[in-house]
Amino acid sequence: MDLSAVVFRQVDGWTGEIESMDVEALARATGFQQRSQRKVKILDLTMGIMAVVATSRISLERVAASIARRAGKSYSKQALHKRLSATVSTFLLAVFGQCMKPAMREAFSHGLFASFKRVLLHDSTVLSLPTRYASHFPGSANRRKAFSQLKIQVVCDLLRASVEHLSLSGFTRNDQRAAPDILALLLPGDLIIRDLGYFVLSVLADIIARKAFFLSRYLYGTVILDTKTQRPINLVKVLKKHGGFDAHVLLGKNARVPVRLVAVSVPDAVANQRRRKLRQNRDQSLNPGKEHFFLLGWNIFVTNVDSQVWPAKQLPIIYRLRWRIETLFKAWKSYLALTELSDRCLAMIYLSVMTKLIFCAFVFRTCHNIEVSLDTPRHVSILRLANILAPLALCIEAAFVNLTPQHLLAQLIDKHAFYEQRSDRCNFHDCIAAVQSPLG
Repeated sequence: MDLSAVVFRQVDGWTGEIESMDVEALARATGFQQRSQRKVKILDLTMGIMAVVATSRISLERVAASIARRAGKSYSKQALHKRLSATVSTFLLAVFGQCMKPAMREAFSHGLFASFKRVLLHDSTVLSLPTRYASHFPGSANRRKAFSQLKIQVVCDLLRASVEHLSLSGFTRNDQRAAPDILALLLPGDLIIRDLGYFVLSVLADIIARKAFFLSRYLYGTVILDTKTQRPINLVKVLKKHGGFDAHVLLGKNARVPVRLVAVSVPDAVANQRRRKLRQNRDQSLNPGKEHFFLLGWNIFVTNVDSQVWPAKQLPIIYRLRWRIETLFKAWKSYLALTELSDRCLAMIYLSVMTKLIFCAFVFRTCHNIEVSLDTPRHVSILRLANILAPLALCIEAAFVNLTPQHLLAQLIDKHAFYEQRSDRCNFHDCIAAVQSPLG
C-alpha cells in the first residue's frame, strides 16, 4: 500500500471540505466579518490562512502573501493587520469544528469500550508568552512581575482520533474551572477520562444526569459515604482489612454523588516513588498525614461504569490510556512547532496558535487514517509521524492556493528569500561591499 497516497488524500480532502464550507456564514456568526466583502473574498482569506498552517513561524507578510496568491490579486500585510482581531480565533475554531471531524468513521477495536459511543480524553497544555500579554493571558506571578501563559484545553476522541473541542484562556483559568466545559459536548453513551485536575463533584453528577460515563482518580479528602447507612467509610481501615475495595458509594458530604469506587494496590516501588514526590512537594497547604501516605499505595478510581462492564483489575489499564493525550501534546510541541507562536501583536498570537492547532489536529487524524488503512500488524507512532509530516508545509500550502509545489517554491523564493532594501539597516552583502570598496 502506498501510504504517502493516504496522506495526500487527507490533504486533498481537507482543502475540499473548506472549499465547500459556507465560511461567510461562519465569519458573520463569529463576528469576524461585519460588513460586505470588498477586495478579498472571505473564502480566499480563509484558504490563504489555512495554507500556512504547517509553516513553523508565520508573519503578517507571509500570511498576506498567501492570501494574495490564493485570491490572485495584491494584498498587503497592512491590510491584513487591519483585518485581524481577536475574533479570528473564534472564526478559525468554527472552521476547525466543521473540517476536523474524522474523515474515516472506522474506529479501533472497541473491546472494553464497546458500550460507549465515544471515548473522550480531556486535558490541557500551557504555552509561555511575552510578559506584555499578561493582561490578556494571565499566568503565574511573583513579587517582581506577572508572567503571561496561554492555556489550551483539548478534548479528543480516543477511538477515532478526532479533536472534538479546543479553547484558549490564560493560565489562571485552571482545569477545575474548565471541568464543566465537557458538558456541552457530551452525548448519551459517551465516556470521559480525565485526571484529578478536573475532579468536581457537581460536574460528575451532571455527567451522570446526561446518561454519560466517566473514569477519574479519587481526590484525597473527599468524603465517602455508605449508600445504605449514609455514614462515612474509613477507606484506610477497609483496605487494611480486605486488601481492596470495589463498591458503590456516595461522594461528598453534601453532594452525595453516586459512584463506583475501586481501589487496586500498586507495586511497592511505585508507592514509594509517589511518597517521595509528595514529601518533596513545596505546597505547605498539603500537610500530608499517615493516611494520605498509606493511600498512595493504591490506585483509587471513581466511575459510574458497572463492574460487569469493567472488572476492577482492568481500570488501571483503561486509565493508562489517558496518557495518549500527553503523547499528543509532546508531538504538537516537540515536532509540530506549537510553541513557536508569532507574538508581534495579540491578533497574531490568536492567528498563529489556531493555525498550528489545526495542523496538529490534522496530523492526529492522519495518524489514525493511516492506521486503519494498514493490513499489517505494524502500528503508527504519532511522535514519529509528526516528525515526518512537519516538513510538508510546502505541499500543504500548494494544495490550498492551487499551485504545484514547484511553482509555489519559485514564488516563495522570489517573494521572501531576498533582503529588503532599507537605508537604516545593513545586510551581510552591504557589509562585504563596504569592506571591499577602496578607501576614500
